[in-house]
Amino acid sequence: MSDKHTLYRADAQPPAKRLLEAMTSKQKPDIAQLFFDASVLNAYRERDGFRIIRTDTSGRLSKPGGWSVDFGISGEGDRHIHIPAHAWVHRIPVEEQAHWLEYALTLPLSDNFVRGVVRPGCIDDGPIRNW
Repeated sequence: MSDKHTLYRADAQPPAKRLLEAMTSKQKPDIAQLFFDASVLNAYRERDGFRIIRTDTSGRLSKPGGWSVDFGISGEGDRHIHIPAHAWVHRIPVEEQAHWLEYALTLPLSDNFVRGVVRPGCIDDGPIRNW
């Protein structure tokens, strides 16, 4: 998935700004959004027992009697879906997460910073300097 995506500053996107403000004012970091290529849903279209419904900008994947997850729909041609971080932890079953990870979308991340967040400790990351 190396195609180009348009990036926007959050302050220029009212939904993103609203979300960040709600995360702060309500102290709910778990509503931060995780993004996926919408083709993550194709596997569920091909499997019995799953249902996918949508409106113009929102949808739900469900396994009746099992689990469900609500998602937002975005991007040109509805190419992306997004879910709150708490849905990743509490709604997507662990046995399904490997499939979802194949379709996860992200900005470039600092490998060393992520290592420090995941497992705090000392990381040799070069000399400290002004920026």
